[in-house]
Amino acid sequence: MLIDQKAIDFFTTEVILAKVNAEVDSLLAQEFHISGYPTSVLVGEDGEEIDRIVGYLEVDDFLKTIVDYQNGIGTLDDLLARAELEPDRELYLEIAEKYKYRGGSDEARNWYQKVIDAGEPTDSLSGEGRMSLADMLRRAKEYEQALEAYGSIMKDFSGEMIAQDAEIWRAIAYRQMGDTTQAINAFQEYIEHYPESEDVEYATKQIDKLKGVEPGT
Repeated sequence: MLIDQKAIDFFTTEVILAKVNAEVDSLLAQEFHISGYPTSVLVGEDGEEIDRIVGYLEVDDFLKTIVDYQNGIGTLDDLLARAELEPDRELYLEIAEKYKYRGGSDEARNWYQKVIDAGEPTDSLSGEGRMSLADMLRRAKEYEQALEAYGSIMKDFSGEMIAQDAEIWRAIAYRQMGDTTQAINAFQEYIEHYPESEDVEYATKQIDKLKGVEPGT
């Protein structure tokens, strides 16, 4: 429910707001490649997407982003045009994210790879790009490649937070591919390596589920 008067006024006078339950109107959700909630898609009078906002923003930031998109600022087309003028790895990362959320997996992978190729393989931006590529492989059920990618990140970024993230997702990938033994081992290794992590409780619950242990027993 909209309770901020600025937002109410904006969606009353500036744009037409249509709220869609993606689980009910699944065809529309598929058409726009909705993969996360909430997703706000701004479309023009011709029904073509201008751009989208994935996740939550504060009201002022949300409304500013919509206005910017209406003016062609910060849209995918705008970012692509800027990328042609000068190399910018952070810009490449933004473009990759936009393609990913639009369902353009091949384009997203290409731009993530540009981020990596334009820098050092173990700098922070490459780490983001490599994790995103690994995540895309996992979501596409290309598990063997995803596991290899997570393992490589764990090795190259040892001692850094991104290695910790890669290790928990590696365990999740094993679980999703149905390899119960490897998943249990991977979750147990995560707990051993990061006993102070906030994800230890999650990993422990996953181990219990994989072993068929009932909660509280």
